Amino acid sequence: MKKQLLQSVVLLCSMLLTTTIIFAGRHTPPGGGGGAPIDGGLSLLIGAGASYGIKKLYKNKAKKDEENK
Repeated sequence: MKKQLLQSVVLLCSMLLTTTIIFAGRHTPPGGGGGAPIDGGLSLLIGAGASYGIKKLYKNKAKKDEENK
């Protein structure tokens, strides 16, 4: 029983390692391209960052004006 369990575990581990090694190979799609498009998301992040920065500048200016009065 113990020998059969050990053989099963060794077989299972070797199968898992073999498939991992096979799928870990570098695969380049034909045509060379295939990258993910980042234009839309990047534009949104830049816009959000700019609006957040403008908001912070406005609040800081308003706070300084309030302190100077």
